Amino acid sequence: MRWPDEIRDPAELLPPPVEVSEDEIEGALALMETMARDDLEGDDFKDTYTEAMAKIIEAKRAEKPLP
Repeated sequence: MRWPDEIRDPAELLPPPVEVSEDEIEGALALMETMARDDLEGDDFKDTYTEAMAKIIEAKRAEKPLP
């Protein structure tokens, strides 16, 4: 628990607003497009973490030992 004087307003943590031009937005989008890759397939890029978490959740749901 915290004392009321220790709690800060979350608005203080926001960064200051910044003006962004249309050219900057277009440049950022173009950069993202050039860096995007569609060839990330195969076993090297398989999401094993999500699969492992799903197995753990299912084991807990069924009250079985964890894998």
